[in-house]
Amino acid sequence: MWLRNLCVFLGTESFEWTPAELESALAEALCPECGDQNVSVGGFVPPIKGEHAMTHVVDGLAVGTYQEISRVLPGPVLSEEVEERIERIQANEGRTVGRKEKADIRDQAHFELLPRAFTRSKRTPFVVDLRASRVWVDVSSESRAETVITALREALGSLPVTRPEPRMNPAEELSRWVADDTTLPNGFECGDRCLLESTDEVKSSVRINAMDLQQDEVRAHLAAGMQATKLNVAIDDAIEFDLDEHLDLKRIRALDLIQDDLDSVDADDPVAELTARIALQGEALRGILDRLYTHFGVVGEAAEAA
Repeated sequence: MWLRNLCVFLGTESFEWTPAELESALAEALCPECGDQNVSVGGFVPPIKGEHAMTHVVDGLAVGTYQEISRVLPGPVLSEEVEERIERIQANEGRTVGRKEKADIRDQAHFELLPRAFTRSKRTPFVVDLRASRVWVDVSSESRAETVITALREALGSLPVTRPEPRMNPAEELSRWVADDTTLPNGFECGDRCLLESTDEVKSSVRINAMDLQQDEVRAHLAAGMQATKLNVAIDDAIEFDLDEHLDLKRIRALDLIQDDLDSVDADDPVAELTARIALQGEALRGILDRLYTHFGVVGEAAEAA
């Protein structure tokens, strides 16, 4: 396991669940089978296939997995079936099929074809930080993360969380880092890609990849009023990621300091491998979030970190 994205939710109250309580709650909210007439179903599954444990906890970081199973009925397949049924009616009965009848035919075709549609599973890892009272969801989409949070809230009965609310404007601060890399916090380093967007209604954008961000061309865009809404950042030669204006982490990648340890992890033992990877990546990400939230003045976080 390697978390590639972090959409983070902060507890508005301390998480009081024990690992055992978390395990029990998720076990009661297992992902069911997708029935013949189910368009989709969702629930929790063990993070390690073949194991029964619903969570794996290392140093207060509880890893779990949310799974959604969807029946995939391609639109063109349904449309073709509907057209064939309409053509048969018109040929056999010599009449035109009206709009309401077409809708009924489509509903009936969908009902009959759905059980024959293949299913597709999507697994989303998440981490409940019981020590810092945060939830990390490994997705790049906030709406997808909200789906996981909603499922967790239903399973646990309550999940008092909110998105980070920084006192400092992230886009303005990221722009300052791009304009002058000496303004980055200690241990932070700008990478070679960023997304610049205008602040007007047009929302024009410039995506920069594999380029020295200190070049005059980039500074000219900033001087023209554009802001960095996503910036590639490396921290302590351990991890790099794209930090966006919502303080989400995207495209997380291990650097030499961690990669050497990851390469030595025993991949033949799934439980030992997951334990090692959580210990390596999880503690590093926990520290990075602490530093980011302190720097940006995230409400409820800076005071704790201080």
